[in-house]
Amino acid sequence: MRDLAGYRLLRSLGKGGLGEVFEAAAPDGSIVALKAFLLREDDQGLAAAAFVREASLGQRLQHPDVVRVLDRGSQGEYAYLVMEFVPGHDLRRHVPAANRLPLPLLLRTGSRVAGALAAAHAIHVIHRDIKPGNVLVHWPSDTVKVADFGLARLGDAFRSRTGVVAGTPGYMAPEQLAEGVIGPYTDLYSLGVTLFELISGRLPFEARSLGALLSQVANRTAPTLQSLLPQVPPAVSALVAELLERRPAQRPADAAAVAERLLSLSRSAGGGPKSRG
Repeated sequence: MRDLAGYRLLRSLGKGGLGEVFEAAAPDGSIVALKAFLLREDDQGLAAAAFVREASLGQRLQHPDVVRVLDRGSQGEYAYLVMEFVPGHDLRRHVPAANRLPLPLLLRTGSRVAGALAAAHAIHVIHRDIKPGNVLVHWPSDTVKVADFGLARLGDAFRSRTGVVAGTPGYMAPEQLAEGVIGPYTDLYSLGVTLFELISGRLPFEARSLGALLSQVANRTAPTLQSLLPQVPPAVSALVAELLERRPAQRPADAAAVAERLLSLSRSAGGGPKSRG
């Protein structure tokens, strides 16, 4: 496939559970990111319509730290979502110890992610898949962008027909894994997992099978950051532990308040440079 709906596909940027992302040239010559989804033959009516409806959520969400959705639609056997192209890389690069972020910068970045979540939650959009791979950064321009808001409910739209589940198990809250009622507290749990991993280099719960992971998340209390890294400031460890509470009612309820706390902790830890890696 070299083009789709008038967009010229230049190179693949990566594949995920729901599709493949390309760097593409728009009809006006601008560079965009295009995510394409191959639909099964029996999905091409129902699923394409669901995709267009749900992807429109991404166009409603306007925030400087959210990847903008520019266009969406379907053509033949493909549905597609067009987004602004963000230079740089995602936060997965900063999980290994050799490239870990300074704590002040990490906390400031987390604050911006929480702020983006607050904007989404204000219009009743739950991301459902917050993880390092969905946070794009470009340090020279001080860019932080949360990606895939337009796909927040797409997994559910397709789930009954494709078996795809929205979310990545290692980052999912207990209620999400159990297919229970989700809300803003679900995204905040995933933010807690993301912060935990970027600080410690590992997930709070690690298991060899999905069943074992489900059991751990449902029944165990996550380890604290200080138990793994005593040098982590107590207030940082405490906030992440709150985000990782098994019971939604015990987690912080407001992403905007979490953003403020993370920013305050960043300043207490030393502010942080604007560029790294």
